[in-house]
Amino acid sequence: MRAATEAFWSGVSQAPLVVLSDFDFTISQVDVGDLVVEELCPPSEETRRRFRTGEVGSRIFWLDSMARADMARAEELAGSVAVDPHFPGFVRWCRAQGIPAAVVSDGFWFYIDRILGREGLGELPVFCNEMPGPGRLEFPHGNPACDRCGCCKAAVAKRARESGARVVYIGDGTSDTYAAAFADWVFAKDHLARHLAAHGSPFFPFESFVDVQRVLAAGLKGFRAGTVPGRATLVPSAYCRF
Repeated sequence: MRAATEAFWSGVSQAPLVVLSDFDFTISQVDVGDLVVEELCPPSEETRRRFRTGEVGSRIFWLDSMARADMARAEELAGSVAVDPHFPGFVRWCRAQGIPAAVVSDGFWFYIDRILGREGLGELPVFCNEMPGPGRLEFPHGNPACDRCGCCKAAVAKRARESGARVVYIGDGTSDTYAAAFADWVFAKDHLARHLAAHGSPFFPFESFVDVQRVLAAGLKGFRAGTVPGRATLVPSAYCRF
């Protein structure tokens, strides 16, 4: 994983456009993290309440749930999850166009790696959390200034933009709202779409990666030049401290 993410940053430094995508329920057809937690290691009702109300973030949620997962059973569950059938073709299209693409997820390497490997995408750069052994969680892409999320998606998007690239972000959930504030354009569905609409920030709605590819391909020259309308205007969350 480390070699792939380092190679990604090398490519970003030379690219005018970068694509970042969430994994759970964006690439995968179900939220794998939620599936594992609900089937094998549900958190306490108090943690659920605090997470639902926004009192705590995903890191506390994971420590009270995923840390107790049986890895063998969790991997078995993950193995049955399908991805968006158009995602592999989208990755190939990005490569053909010279667009660096990476996965940014607040989920876990053990299931993301398994699913992407099954689809022939094992070399795709992934920024996510890790579970190196039973009861052990690690957050290598966490933000030292904020313990809300396990993986700081905002930091990845921010670094990509600061490298000089324009950032396209694709997502659906709560943690994606943080990254969206550091993207130039956002493709959104479900919670992320509702959040952006509520805050008056433009976005491209999508259901599948075929929708994303169609829009990017039609305006690729403009996306690279930064002239495509509909740029995100979301203000960074107060939690996003760097």
